Amino acid sequence: MFSGSTELAKIALRNLARHKVKTVLTVLAVTVSSAFYIFYDSWITGMSMESRRNIVNYEMGAAKIQTKLYFEKKDELPSYENFANWEIYKESLNKAGYYAAPRFVFSGTLYSEGASAPVTFNAVDPIAESQVLRYVPYVENGRYIKSGAFELVVGTVVAKKLNLLDSSGNNNVQISAMIDIKAVPEKIRLDKWEGELIPALKNEEKELLQAAYQWEEFMDAYLLKEEVELDSTKLASILETMIRIDFSGAVKHINQLIPAVVVGVVNSPNPVTNFNIAYIPMDVLQGEQGMMLDDRVTEILIRDKNANDAELPGKRESAAAITAVLNLPAELGVFTWIDYSKDYIGYEKMEAAATKILTSLFFILALLGISNTILMSVLERTKEIGMMRALGMTDNQLVQVYMFEAGFLGLLGSIFGIILGCAMNYPMVKYGIDFSSMRDAMGANASFRISSLFRSSWNVPVIIGTGIVATLISSLMAFFPARRAIKMPITDSLRFE
Repeated sequence: MFSGSTELAKIALRNLARHKVKTVLTVLAVTVSSAFYIFYDSWITGMSMESRRNIVNYEMGAAKIQTKLYFEKKDELPSYENFANWEIYKESLNKAGYYAAPRFVFSGTLYSEGASAPVTFNAVDPIAESQVLRYVPYVENGRYIKSGAFELVVGTVVAKKLNLLDSSGNNNVQISAMIDIKAVPEKIRLDKWEGELIPALKNEEKELLQAAYQWEEFMDAYLLKEEVELDSTKLASILETMIRIDFSGAVKHINQLIPAVVVGVVNSPNPVTNFNIAYIPMDVLQGEQGMMLDDRVTEILIRDKNANDAELPGKRESAAAITAVLNLPAELGVFTWIDYSKDYIGYEKMEAAATKILTSLFFILALLGISNTILMSVLERTKEIGMMRALGMTDNQLVQVYMFEAGFLGLLGSIFGIILGCAMNYPMVKYGIDFSSMRDAMGANASFRISSLFRSSWNVPVIIGTGIVATLISSLMAFFPARRAIKMPITDSLRFE
């Protein structure tokens, strides 16, 4: 009489139809929880993908060539960790099908009339920069910098701090500004000191230095121009040795004001390019009027010439692939966008986990509702259950009926939830939400790399998986209430009021 899963499923559907109010309320709970889970997951997925693309397209390209010591201290912007002969690497990359953009990155202060702001300066080759990164077309109220001129392009946040924007948001083009550059290390690299300078000194000079100061103390004293307890003849001899061996560990002490003109403001989809940042032609900083860079750079940004901006870098832009076309010395390395984005990716995962925990609570509440519905159904139909068991329904068949009921509730709820979730997600995918008013308060690195519009993405595996998981878990939630129904003896069930 009750043989076959099809027959049991029909019984479960009839039971749901008999209790319409409870069925509708339970399905509604699953619908809402499924819809919100799909909506939030799609939103986080969309922002994560867009942020990662923006890091590559607007901040750093697929990878950078830097000294390994620079990478270890990258948060400090150690401009003294630089390297020469970068043209060789650029040429090799160009032949291998990559764009390469040299940079000299340093920190300083930018002054305008009556205002100032701490700024990270990127000294760049304007043409190479535009080949690797995509922020150049987003220069507003002016133009991008040109080689050979003391010109600046600044982020919108800096522009506001320096009063470079009028009340209507337009740039006061050709505003003069002063760059206060302090590109000097706190201490000279000790490995260079001991590896290059000390072996080149005469024995008596070594002994004199060793007796007077520990190496780092001497370096700090020299750089800070404090009194050094060395007679002038011996000190001159040491400095001559430094010049003779081209001691690369001794970086020039730069502390001067450089006049420049602000010719444009960057307002790109990536907030990092719009924050406390400025771009200046690298060639004007080479001589005494600039920073006396001696044609050295702190990094080379790299991007495949055939790269698709909509996609993240693949194997061809990996550290291994790029290193294979270069003959790098031991002190240099290739560091990818992932190496540089570990802090951001960690933040991204934290945000995604927090959102999923929150939306999972909706699921838990909905599943508890299903469990409660089945439990109430068991109590209300106790006499009916006893009658069916007396007519030959086995305990396993009875459990299956209730699991079918709960499964149908989960299936219906997830179907409606997917429809509702996709309907809610569509305008977020197509139009997004403008969060530009929050941008300045959040800062450049405090959140996702999106400056204004937050858009969602279609995460098809999650959308389909939500329906499957909701159905299976709903069905399992009926197991324990159903077990309660078969524990009561048939005679007691028939007498139950």
